[in-house]
Amino acid sequence: MNWRWYLFWLMDFLIGGQIHKAYKDIKRCYYNGNNHIEKDVSNLLEHARKTTKFYSQYTQNKIEDFPIMNKRMIIENYEEIKSSKYIGKKLHKMSTSGSTGTPFTVVQDKIKRSRVIAEVLFFGKICGYTFGQRQVFFRVWVNSVKKSKLKQFLQNMITEDISNLDSDKMQQIKELLTKDKKIKNILSYSSTMGQVSKYLLEKGLTPKDFSVKSIICGSELLQDETRNNLKKVFNSNIVSRYANEENGILGQECIEKQEFHLNTSSYYFEFLKLDEDKKAEKGELARIVITDLYNYALPMIRYDTGDLAIVGDATCDIKVNAVIKEIFGRKVDLIYNTEGEALSPHAITNNMWNTQNIKQFKFTQISKDEYVILLNVEKNFDKEQEKEIKEKFIKILGNNAKIKIEYTDEIPVLASGKRRYIENLYK
Repeated sequence: MNWRWYLFWLMDFLIGGQIHKAYKDIKRCYYNGNNHIEKDVSNLLEHARKTTKFYSQYTQNKIEDFPIMNKRMIIENYEEIKSSKYIGKKLHKMSTSGSTGTPFTVVQDKIKRSRVIAEVLFFGKICGYTFGQRQVFFRVWVNSVKKSKLKQFLQNMITEDISNLDSDKMQQIKELLTKDKKIKNILSYSSTMGQVSKYLLEKGLTPKDFSVKSIICGSELLQDETRNNLKKVFNSNIVSRYANEENGILGQECIEKQEFHLNTSSYYFEFLKLDEDKKAEKGELARIVITDLYNYALPMIRYDTGDLAIVGDATCDIKVNAVIKEIFGRKVDLIYNTEGEALSPHAITNNMWNTQNIKQFKFTQISKDEYVILLNVEKNFDKEQEKEIKEKFIKILGNNAKIKIEYTDEIPVLASGKRRYIENLYK
């Protein structure tokens, strides 16, 4: 019996049941569509116009008349965007690490905070993880995000720090996952699971050695190689989750179709062209712009996340109008070929797939036609393999691409614990 699951809902009931109410609404919208989204948008816009100095100048109640905001603009106008209705009230603070952009802190009111918790519970449930089951959370556990011993106990969570993924740490992770048969879920960065899965495969481990039923990868592109390796090692549900610290869970992959179902119960999504604020067509690379429907303390209206995606029609049975077919990551790290055409990040990562004797890689665009591939390799990696890598990339980058290969003992880790495998220094 999962007593933590029942205790959680009992505690929520005793303080008003706000999380349960949000959970039911998210579940209903996920399976049946959000039929109140227009009302949600209208209510938020009216609230913003009446209670914030910044949005008071926008007299129309149509979202198209509101400006598109990015992180920098929100920081610069922070106090004017905050709602006067929440001055002096206790608010929850969520801070971004700034690993892929400018760090900043977002305040959230109680209803928004309840919504965020409900999102975590629901999206975990649909991929096979129920709150209270034993979970390992791999991340860099700096002081600002550390969980107390009591919280870890109540959530049945093991917080494993992955600041350093050397051989000793890998062995420690292997022993943890094989010896603790109560572990049902792993939550981690995609890049971390890439290294962990490769290590476990090399050690000859198979699904019979684990009890893990679901793996949730976030923060970075889930490479095809990583997904396949995880399947071989764990044979569990594997999903990529699209979320950010300032808002919450924006979407999550369907287990069967590997397409991202959007969290339209909590957010209004717009997909706009790269170079103008007009709606992008399905199948076109687009900017992801969201409106957070529930944070009334700091209205985030038409917030340009900095992420890019391709939208298409859903192919599964769930009643969603559109899904994200592919997330490209942040616009600043989009790679272009020598003709200036954007490439899918999978075109980069898949080119490295099945290349033997490579531990890690990092691909960087330096200029319009200059690229650097940083490799962390095994001792038996040879020059012939280096030549093969260059030939592969010339095919997708262009015949005039200048590709330089450099070597390192370790791909550097960002402060957040992520490893940026694709980077564009050419603006």
